[in-house]
Amino acid sequence: MEAFEQQGSLALVNYIADPLGAFVHSLRKLLPGEEIPQAHITILPPRPLQLPVEAASREVRRVLERFERFEVELSTVCRFPQTNYLYLDIAEGNTSLHTMHDALNTGVLNHAEKFEYRPHLTIGGPVSESALESVQSEAERAWRASGCSPRLVVDEIVCLWLPHGGTSSDWLRLWSHRLGGNAGRKATAGITAQTF
Repeated sequence: MEAFEQQGSLALVNYIADPLGAFVHSLRKLLPGEEIPQAHITILPPRPLQLPVEAASREVRRVLERFERFEVELSTVCRFPQTNYLYLDIAEGNTSLHTMHDALNTGVLNHAEKFEYRPHLTIGGPVSESALESVQSEAERAWRASGCSPRLVVDEIVCLWLPHGGTSSDWLRLWSHRLGGNAGRKATAGITAQTF
């Protein structure tokens, strides 16, 4: 564990299970833009650590103990105007995600984020301005025709860590925490690579 007693960057996510996760993956292949990692809702966007990752993990787990699992409902396909990324907006559960984010983004984990936190599920991008309207409409039609339930439960928070000097493909899955009173658990296979 000594190699991990160093600083880097930390992020917290909730991964999306199939069939919704598989649908988002297939939709992304049809959309222009960069390859996006496994479908997830970001709880705490990436931030540089000012202390060793083990100490940061203890603080995160302490905060997460206060939260119960909750449902979210995905709504329409929207876009971030600053980046032209498309995402599924979150209607129900938005307040719960904001509350969790705000509780974690304090003290030693506080970070001035580049964009205001907005709970969402990214589906693709960036999309050029000239194609944006048609691509967004196409994505909305595919979402409506998917047959996937728009409701899901946020019940597992995954901690990702990027070692100092790492690239976007070097994120490591450190541990996961089950909401709802179950104790957090470390990955049984140890620390694993995870694209964020």
